[in-house]
Amino acid sequence: MKRTTPFKAPLDFEKELVDFSNKYRILLAEHAKRISDYFEMTCYDFVIRYYEKKGYELKVQNLQGGKFKFKCSPTGLLKNFSYFKATKKNNHGDGKVVYIYHNATVQSAFDEKVFTTPDIVISNSNTPAETKDYYTTKRILSYIPQESLVTFCEAKHLTPFPELMVSFIGTVHELKPDCVNDHEEHIDSEHIAPSLMMSGTFGKPTRRIRHSFEKRYYVNFFDNLFEDITVKLSLSKRGIEQIATLGKKSNKTLLLEDS
Repeated sequence: MKRTTPFKAPLDFEKELVDFSNKYRILLAEHAKRISDYFEMTCYDFVIRYYEKKGYELKVQNLQGGKFKFKCSPTGLLKNFSYFKATKKNNHGDGKVVYIYHNATVQSAFDEKVFTTPDIVISNSNTPAETKDYYTTKRILSYIPQESLVTFCEAKHLTPFPELMVSFIGTVHELKPDCVNDHEEHIDSEHIAPSLMMSGTFGKPTRRIRHSFEKRYYVNFFDNLFEDITVKLSLSKRGIEQIATLGKKSNKTLLLEDS
């Protein structure tokens, strides 16, 4: 398989975002200034498509001035940015509903005063909490309470390296400790497991780390996302079933290139 540099051209990312906006019939606000922002947006698109493949209906929420506004910074109130509502209806006309946010701050599972901001957050509520006690100024912190957190993903425009992957497991432990606890029973859920998405390609040492972590924990590690994400991750029924969820561990042996 041809290996590529993780430093993708801005025009390539912009094309993917145009496809994203055309698909959901939305305009994107002009606010991304860094390549890492573009990469986060394309990973956000992957999560949206994952839920579509799982049978959810996706609807845009909270357009700003008629445009979809990504949240390209940990700061800012969530109510000032756009997000997606994902609904999976059952035979009774109702069903599961989650909300997919970009750069939403999340409360720790262990300490209500500790927070961190994953790049993509899935919540079971679209009513973020707010506090004035976090900053030394009067600025308000807008966040997803721990009880509302479903799962999350990190998007890193980097080549995989051991410290990055190990630190990600630390974030999983802080926010979704059940995903790294060694117990036989786990919740029955099709929501994507906490995932680390990287633009660069695994080397032999980091491939071993991925294999070890995915065997032990309910997590996903995706590399070489320089290419079109939907092609690389093969969002077919078969490909989707190989991705770890909150209810089962990864089976991506045939999904990603290991040579």
